[in-house]
Amino acid sequence: MKNQSHHIIFDPAYYNRTIGFRVRNHPTWNLNPLPNLFFKFGGQLTDKLNRLISIKDSFTINQCELNNVNFGIDFEEFFNAQIQDEYLFYKHLENGGIKSLTTGIKIDYPYSNYPLKETTIEIALTTKELESQEWEGNCNKIGGNPIWIQEEQYLKCPVCKSKMEFIFQLDSGLPDLNERNDNEIMFGNDGILYALWCKKDTVSGYLWQCT
Repeated sequence: MKNQSHHIIFDPAYYNRTIGFRVRNHPTWNLNPLPNLFFKFGGQLTDKLNRLISIKDSFTINQCELNNVNFGIDFEEFFNAQIQDEYLFYKHLENGGIKSLTTGIKIDYPYSNYPLKETTIEIALTTKELESQEWEGNCNKIGGNPIWIQEEQYLKCPVCKSKMEFIFQLDSGLPDLNERNDNEIMFGNDGILYALWCKKDTVSGYLWQCT
């Protein structure tokens, strides 16, 4: 189903953050994970690229069949791209590798490129009453409709120029390995990272929104 939505389920010992309306007693934190379905999360893929989520076996998200796909990003490039009104795009190879398609990003501001703390995540099917969730509770999602902080914002594939599909989003506050930032990554001003996908060209794209 195109709009099948899932919430990411973390071990409470890994991610137990409470901020604003994203409180722990919101029902999005208490959904039951699907059985025998686990994804790698966090850690490093290369000396520059940090893993977000790795999908080893075939899994369909918003009509995009993903198999052996590593979603990774350079956080320093991501930060500097956003403030230059640019976006990061990566070509995904059949062997699971990733090649950057974005050039010309000037690193004007130093920013942490420490990886997220590595763990294993589960996912839970979003219940119907939570599919229109606002910016509250557990905002870490895979598939379905994104929780936009600002207006709707879809990227176009840099290869074929078609509209990219929403794949997942990650909230600020996830634990990283940067002690100088209290081991919490921030996407802008406590914002959300969005990952999109072109299934024709196997290209991922990233943006964030914040207040």
